[in-house]
Amino acid sequence: MKIRTKVLWFAFTLALAGAPACKEEPKGPAVTHLKAGDEALAAGDFAKAAEEYGKSLEADPKQEKVWEKKAVSHKQAGDLAKAEEAILKTLDFKPDAAKKAEVYANLGSVYMEKNDTANAERSYNEAIKLNPNDSMALAWLAEFAARRGGARDMKAPIVADELKKAIELYDKVITIKPEDPGTYTNKRIALGRLMENERLQKEAAAKEAEEAVKAKDKAKEDDAKARADKHQAQMDDYKKQLDELGKKIGEVMKAARK
Repeated sequence: MKIRTKVLWFAFTLALAGAPACKEEPKGPAVTHLKAGDEALAAGDFAKAAEEYGKSLEADPKQEKVWEKKAVSHKQAGDLAKAEEAILKTLDFKPDAAKKAEVYANLGSVYMEKNDTANAERSYNEAIKLNPNDSMALAWLAEFAARRGGARDMKAPIVADELKKAIELYDKVITIKPEDPGTYTNKRIALGRLMENERLQKEAAAKEAEEAVKAKDKAKEDDAKARADKHQAQMDDYKKQLDELGKKIGEVMKAARK
């Protein structure tokens, strides 16, 4: 699933190397090693860049942009543990919870680039603790739940609780960003899988009812038929929601073209 991410500082690797040192204007060894780190980063020697940025920070740890550059360097060198350590150092420079949440959301995106979904989900959950309205973090958490629920693989087992969790998260994203058709589409897929789950359970209940009839077990027959009716009612409700979502997706896409 494609999720639009915020503009992330760690995506600008080469731009960072060519950017002004930082507002703090470090002096002495701090600036010497900073320049050496920028040169190494621009040359693609990420391990060397991380080392030089580390030395600059030893001389002056109050350089937010250098912590960011150090994180970029570790990430590019493949050391995500050290990249996370450097990223989290920038929390000290953030003025409020929303900005701190962005740090964790950015960290989650770092892990997603390496398909490390466990650490990505952990990071996005931290973002939500700080800012419950971080739409990117919510969208990814919904995606993880949808995957576990079987929404991304039609042959995978359906886990209804995970799909319901995904839908709840999609609804939160829709409240924050009602103009994004992708979220409605993802919610529709999850609902479709829930509807399929009800269909399968209805079929199983109907089969039980048939067997109960053959066995002349009236109590079991009535129970199975009641369950089949209940699953049918839930299917009807999901069908209504799916139709409404289809209409909404059309409206949102039409509005986006204006």
